Amino acid sequence: MFYVLGVPLFLLHLRSFDWRWLRDSVIAQLALTYLGYFLLSALWSDGLTWQSITDLLRVSVLVLLFLVTTLQMGVRNPHFPDRLFLCYAVIAGVSLIVDFGAAAFGLLPFGERFTGVGLATHPIIGATLYGVALLLSAFALLPRATTWRLRLAWLAVIALCAAFMVLSGSRGPLIALAAALAVGFAIAHRRAAVLVLVLVVCGIGIGVLFNFQPVELLYQREQSGHFGIWQQVLAAIAERPWFGYGSLADMTFEVSTGSFRSPHNLPLANQFYGGLPATILLAGLLLAAARQSWRSARAGEPIYLVLLAFGLVASLFDTRSLVQNLGREWITLWLPIALLAAQEVPLRRASPS
Repeated sequence: MFYVLGVPLFLLHLRSFDWRWLRDSVIAQLALTYLGYFLLSALWSDGLTWQSITDLLRVSVLVLLFLVTTLQMGVRNPHFPDRLFLCYAVIAGVSLIVDFGAAAFGLLPFGERFTGVGLATHPIIGATLYGVALLLSAFALLPRATTWRLRLAWLAVIALCAAFMVLSGSRGPLIALAAALAVGFAIAHRRAAVLVLVLVVCGIGIGVLFNFQPVELLYQREQSGHFGIWQQVLAAIAERPWFGYGSLADMTFEVSTGSFRSPHNLPLANQFYGGLPATILLAGLLLAAARQSWRSARAGEPIYLVLLAFGLVASLFDTRSLVQNLGREWITLWLPIALLAAQEVPLRRASPS
């Protein structure tokens, strides 16, 4: 469905894309340079095959289309981010009402780690996606709500998302949420502290309702083996520190909990695959995005800095790279980066050269 309906629409947008926008966005330029270097690094990969390079090219083209389309819509329509945030939060709220309703009637299994449908059947991905919806509701939609009904609606979405995240038993997204909330509370209006109370009450309340001990599960569950993976990745990086193993390298990391192909940490994975140039490019991209998000926060829009904090902390636990095996990274990192790039264009054009 995506390739039949989604990609053709992206391609149609290219006809009216003003390529000069790339000149006016440092974030977009760094993103494209990073993408190009990751493609180039495939040339010195041990796992270079026609099949692997074709898949890497496929994902790279999708990232390019995603960036270009988001940049175009963001530049041409300043209300695009607000509409996008609204749709995302509404869909998340409706989905969770269905999920919890199905669980209450026994139509959806309620095991040790609660999951939803679609991508949310994976508890980590689900917790991350609903964490984004929680932050959008808390720091973008709730402050702009003009009626008490809208405020109650966004508080309900926050409560549902918080409950899902706790019941999923996913520790990484919860740590990322805590970091994002800390950033949000530091730069947003002080009334946002009320949201903390909502999160705590909902997490405890849902746990009691379903006779579930989410807090105990979070620390009693078996260790995920991240530290063992990171140690092996660091040892491998020490052998090839300059240009890494190439973007198509396929290495398995053995830990007590099983075998893993992913370094499970974006900075380490970036250095492992692309070496020092990839690390410099990624650092430059994230710093440029952080600078623009700080400007937005000073202008009264803290949501971009909050989303960036959430995405960065989440990427420390379950990310392979920003080009390979993409899943939640479309939403947690590429989306705020692309929206921030769109903000740069009018600002650069308005400023005197």
